[in-house]
Amino acid sequence: MLGWPVWIGIVCDDLGSQRRFYRDVLSLKELKAGKDFVWFDVDGKLLELLAKSPLPQYDRRRVSFAFEVDDIHSARAKLIDRGVEAITEIEGGPQSRQYWAYFKDVEGNLFELVQILT
Repeated sequence: MLGWPVWIGIVCDDLGSQRRFYRDVLSLKELKAGKDFVWFDVDGKLLELLAKSPLPQYDRRRVSFAFEVDDIHSARAKLIDRGVEAITEIEGGPQSRQYWAYFKDVEGNLFELVQILT
């Protein structure tokens, strides 16, 4: 059901300092940036720095990752049926060319499911 992680997200206290570290020290290629995020390419996979915010998936410093799935609605329903705690509803859509939803594992670590639309 799950594919290899296609995204790693790092929630940051200081987005500017983290951006400079990953771009200037680690020499990662910056793809896009906004007020509260920065995207880097890591061998065709996405590393995203995110500013801390009140949203439950971004409310404190952490690292999370996303598994790619073919059908997010079905995959989300199966995880919930198996007792996995959902943190968000399914978000995104055709305008963003993907859907995503966040969950917690048994120790409270966050992970995400993502369906990339073609």
